[in-house]
Amino acid sequence: MFNSFVIPWLSLSVLIPLVAAFFVGKLNDLPRARRASVAALAMSLVTTLIANFAVARHPEAKFTEALWQCFAIDALNAIPLTLFAALCLGVAILAPKHNLTPSWLAGVLWLCATTTAAYAANHLIVFALAWAGSLAPFLVMRFFASANNERTIPAFAQRVLWLSLICLCIGAGLLIYAAPDWSLAFVRTGESSLLFTAFGFLMAAVILRKGLFPAHSWVVTAFEHGPLLPLVLLVNDHLGAFLVARIVLPLLPDVAHSAWPFFSALSLFTAVYAAVLALAERQPRRVFALVAISQSAFVLTGLESNTAVGIAGALVLWQVVSVATTMMAAVYAGLEARLGAAFQADKFMGLALNAPRLAVFFAVGCLALVGLPLTLGFPAEDLLLQGTLATNPYLGVILPIVTAMNAFSAVRLFARIFLGKPVAAAHDLADALPRERWALTTAFLFLVLGGLFPSALIKLPAIAAERLAGKAAHVVQSLRLP
Repeated sequence: MFNSFVIPWLSLSVLIPLVAAFFVGKLNDLPRARRASVAALAMSLVTTLIANFAVARHPEAKFTEALWQCFAIDALNAIPLTLFAALCLGVAILAPKHNLTPSWLAGVLWLCATTTAAYAANHLIVFALAWAGSLAPFLVMRFFASANNERTIPAFAQRVLWLSLICLCIGAGLLIYAAPDWSLAFVRTGESSLLFTAFGFLMAAVILRKGLFPAHSWVVTAFEHGPLLPLVLLVNDHLGAFLVARIVLPLLPDVAHSAWPFFSALSLFTAVYAAVLALAERQPRRVFALVAISQSAFVLTGLESNTAVGIAGALVLWQVVSVATTMMAAVYAGLEARLGAAFQADKFMGLALNAPRLAVFFAVGCLALVGLPLTLGFPAEDLLLQGTLATNPYLGVILPIVTAMNAFSAVRLFARIFLGKPVAAAHDLADALPRERWALTTAFLFLVLGGLFPSALIKLPAIAAERLAGKAAHVVQSLRLP
């Protein structure tokens, strides 16, 4: 009964933005293209909310498509599906006209459709195709290259993303070859060389796409020279972390257990290294990228903890990083569009005098990202710390220090943009427009109310975490048996 209720809405959440992307891309009227994009993304958001309703009522269940079984929704992907649709809707509303074209909006719609398909995928091949589709706007279709004065993604970043796609396809192909089953429910047990190779390629795809050391430089370069808001959506889909949670941990439990210490250490090193680089960096876009890399690296650390509390903390931190960084990027992009060449955030600009609302939104995004109490970032980092201390005691020292360094970098960025004596160009600066106020206020309430009443946003991640941790505990027990 619930399958027949959920799946049509789940399929529509992919089809609506996908069809709208082709329609919007052919329009010549920008206001009409924005209205059509916002309407399509709003409908996609509503469909994911309806699908979430069934999961909220039966959180222990997994609802799959009745015919082809290509899509499924459960406690793990229910919130990411809705959250990413909301982020895409927010970006379509907040995007400055200065950088906007119908092709740009079509790219956001395409990102929403393909990323939603990746989250909902119930087959390895469907996931691989959706992964490739989410990279297509930056590699093949070049939706964002035609925007007015908008920068294109650098060639170096494109090569890294191509390599991540190749690694994913090889890893998925090896899994299918090892056991010819395309579904994401067939566990590949044992520690054969073939499974180790598949695991290696899949984790290489995670490292490259997520920007773990030494692949962090593509994210920094892309943020410095590329289209900021689309890149924030690409990074905030966290498909690398989702690949670990949906495919690597459930399908390769034996191999993953033996290799997790290395990848956990790599995630922690990335968090520390990016935080140190951010302290020495002066270019604002690069600072923003490094802080985002550092904080999001803790998501993988939590997933690799093998404890329910740590995994739950990672899944909640996923929500915080996604909303906070998108909020900050939207404010930053809006100020860049307003001031043009006069926007030089490497010095104090004093923009808070003329744009106090934008200053507050940017400050809340910064502080929530680094775990300020009374925001959702605080329970996320608290869960992460409690859950990982047993398996990785070094995190008890590293997490507070790295978070403090990232807080310093984020507050310094805020100070350079909004504090000090106003520059000459700031005198005619417009504060948040009505469309910006509504979208940014929604993100603000999500972070603040989520911190005050976190149980609603922790319930489903906690159930998903218990499943993943239970599988990990079963593997550990089996390895200890004589």
